[in-house]
Amino acid sequence: MRRMLTCRIVNGTAVTALALLLAGSAIAVHAQQLYRWVDKNGRVTYSQDPPPPGAAKSVQQKSLGSSVVEGSNLPYAAQVAANNFPVTLYTAPDCASPCKEGRDYLAKRGIPYKEVLVGDEPSMAALKDLTGKTQVPVLKVGRDAMSGFNSADWKSMLDLAGYPASIPVSSRPTATVQRNLPAVKLYVTPLCGPPCQGAYDLLTARGVNFQTVLVQDDDGLAEMKKSTGSETVPVLMIGGSPIRGFAAELYQSSLDNAGFPRTSAPGTPAADGTAAR
Repeated sequence: MRRMLTCRIVNGTAVTALALLLAGSAIAVHAQQLYRWVDKNGRVTYSQDPPPPGAAKSVQQKSLGSSVVEGSNLPYAAQVAANNFPVTLYTAPDCASPCKEGRDYLAKRGIPYKEVLVGDEPSMAALKDLTGKTQVPVLKVGRDAMSGFNSADWKSMLDLAGYPASIPVSSRPTATVQRNLPAVKLYVTPLCGPPCQGAYDLLTARGVNFQTVLVQDDDGLAEMKKSTGSETVPVLMIGGSPIRGFAAELYQSSLDNAGFPRTSAPGTPAADGTAAR
């Protein structure tokens, strides 16, 4: 039985002769034909040669144009794979073990990849369009995507795309993270006092980009009740999730779960009460 790990979001051929090119130089990948085909058992194969007659039930042919990787220390085979089949890892802030295991697997193998942190509605919609699900992690290699983490399946997918079994540590690039953070609103009133001030100071100290909504009349109160379900302030809205009242630990953990980094704005008190420099 295969072990596939997921988190649901709620609300290779190496051309060794060419691997000796100077580090940091640009490597050109000349135009060639690539075939992607699926055999009768559902196995996906990538090859520069067409499949044997009758061996495939579906075939895609792709012309790989000239492309260049600038300033990379990656081995040649890894550069070819990264150009033709870039890797993207979709995760979520509150995805614990499955996403960590997937991230650790890519790091151990030295795969160059971009991580997309799914947190707002557009990124969730894009994930659903890609896989039909709102589950993470998702590994995307070229145009193919796989939901859940299973080391054997991920290995097969990366091997078929031509990635080396292991890339030297000295040649590994740093993974980039694209954070898709939810919108944050803080509802306050002019006479709220310390609770609203405390909420405002914490968000500012953490460096969160947020909108302050000042509730001053009946219309404002009605809008707040409709949006948050609350008639009292402060109310913190992280995406579509309201947090009523002010409790520093709850605010911090909720921001953590939404993917907000613990950074502090210069000159403001940090979460531990010290001044951010």
